[in-house]
Amino acid sequence: MLVDMAHCITFWLTPWSATFRAACLWFTPDTQPLQGRKPNTIAPQWVRPFFVQRWVGEAIAARLAANPQTDAYRFGHDSEPDWEAAAWASYPRAILRQLDEQTVLGIVSMEVERLLRIAQEHPGLVGQVEWTGAALSASEHLAQLYAELKRRHKAMQARALLREELRRFVAWTGNPTREEDAELPAGESAQETDVILAER
Repeated sequence: MLVDMAHCITFWLTPWSATFRAACLWFTPDTQPLQGRKPNTIAPQWVRPFFVQRWVGEAIAARLAANPQTDAYRFGHDSEPDWEAAAWASYPRAILRQLDEQTVLGIVSMEVERLLRIAQEHPGLVGQVEWTGAALSASEHLAQLYAELKRRHKAMQARALLREELRRFVAWTGNPTREEDAELPAGESAQETDVILAER
């Protein structure tokens, strides 16, 4: 993915990212850095389908509503935001196809967690372009991961798998004694994602 200034501008103006932007902690739709409205038709192809981004934004909003100051991150340093443009590469499709389904779903949660952490950061502290580029990169990765699930299954099943992973993301608290937290295969997923992270 090559993020240019036009992508950074349209991120703030197009509806596809509105749910995520509304979940962010340091601004509201009325105080965000850029104001205005443009149609989704000018949004980049690589963030589609838009419903994936909307569902992710809703999950992040739900998690932050429950605990705005959460610093319990299932994936630790692996889900830290990438503020440098050199890290905003697309996932190689050939490698995604080699991964088992549980790993693909684990990477979904990792990228959603990355967006959660971006939502907790102030754009002015890391740089508006850097903040926007990091959000766009994670959004593209989620679109790629959904496309891989859809390639393996019919659309209805791919959507069901995504919704279930988002439900688990919202419910996760970092408490291993809770059933929702204990059932997640975090260690296995984190190890296998190193394959992809090394290719970025």
